Amino acid sequence: MRPIPAILAVAAGALTLISAVPASAAPGVALLSSQDGQTRTINDPQPRQCHRGFGPNSGLANYTEGTILVFPDSNCRTRIFDPVEPGDTKNGNIGSFFALD
Repeated sequence: MRPIPAILAVAAGALTLISAVPASAAPGVALLSSQDGQTRTINDPQPRQCHRGFGPNSGLANYTEGTILVFPDSNCRTRIFDPVEPGDTKNGNIGSFFALD
């Protein structure tokens, strides 16, 4: 039987390898639209990279394979968690957003 410290060291090493894998983009497109007809396309948004929206009376369509969080402020800092699942749209105050995965 192996000593406990050796088992813990192996487990810690495995966790380090798993967590060292870089995060990948959410494949697909996030489409923003404003009240006055402007549009912006974000291709393959990187996880947790904040993107500015158009603010009040705007929309976001999630054509990625991951969930997107929408924030009312322009810096992705407000503690209001408003998820948009793949294939869904959200209309309202799209101040900013980022992909979760």
